[in-house]
Amino acid sequence: MSHYVSQQSSLCQHCAMSGMCLDKTTKSVSKVRSHKIYHKSDALFRVGENFDAIYILRSGSVKSSLISDTGQEQITGFYFPGDLLGLDGFEKGVHSQTLKFLETSSVCRIAYNELDTAMAKSSSIRFKLLQGMSEALNVDDKFILNSHCMNASQKFASFLLNLSEKFESRGLSSHTFDLSMSRVDIANYLGMAVETVSRQLTQRQKEQTINVNKRRITIRDMQRLHDCVNGDNSLAKQYIPKVKVSSSHHSSVIY
Repeated sequence: MSHYVSQQSSLCQHCAMSGMCLDKTTKSVSKVRSHKIYHKSDALFRVGENFDAIYILRSGSVKSSLISDTGQEQITGFYFPGDLLGLDGFEKGVHSQTLKFLETSSVCRIAYNELDTAMAKSSSIRFKLLQGMSEALNVDDKFILNSHCMNASQKFASFLLNLSEKFESRGLSSHTFDLSMSRVDIANYLGMAVETVSRQLTQRQKEQTINVNKRRITIRDMQRLHDCVNGDNSLAKQYIPKVKVSSSHHSSVIY
């Protein structure tokens, strides 16, 4: 069962709302926000539920999704430590998306009335919240642009680069990270077939742009990913070895 725990994390310093938990007038932490533990496939909230708080993802990862009129799930985003969750509820007072955890995770909850009071007292808190909303809009705009203007190779390279940038901004490794989402989720999000995602993983490993070990991705050549996004695959083609990939190698790539 989920439970609340009070403990400071090293990731707190990268949290957009850390000013509500940390006393910056002293050298010590005056209070530490309680956080709740969730497990894989648990829902933080669902479409139509009342909006009464925002959340900060403290550890783990989350996916957001909508359900179409035909009952099909469309994944709209992935979230990682430091991200703000629940911003979709401000407009109508109910959530427009469903958020489910991809792995054991924890979140900090900030009740709406508490947030309202904090924003009235602190210009820094107001700025951080608006900054978080602006970031979410920019991510959505970039995703829509990529969906219409990029081919499969460019979309996948852009996806890896966006993850790399996000992890780096949170003080984590930009070169080595785990894909907590399944290849089915990635395909859904990018608008690809699952087989296309598998081929992209295989191709990028063959050309030595990335190394894949189950769910762990290590980016070996960041520039080549940028070249791919910009439409220059000439460098990548030079590095594809003229050998047949064994079945055992192939299985190590498709997780």
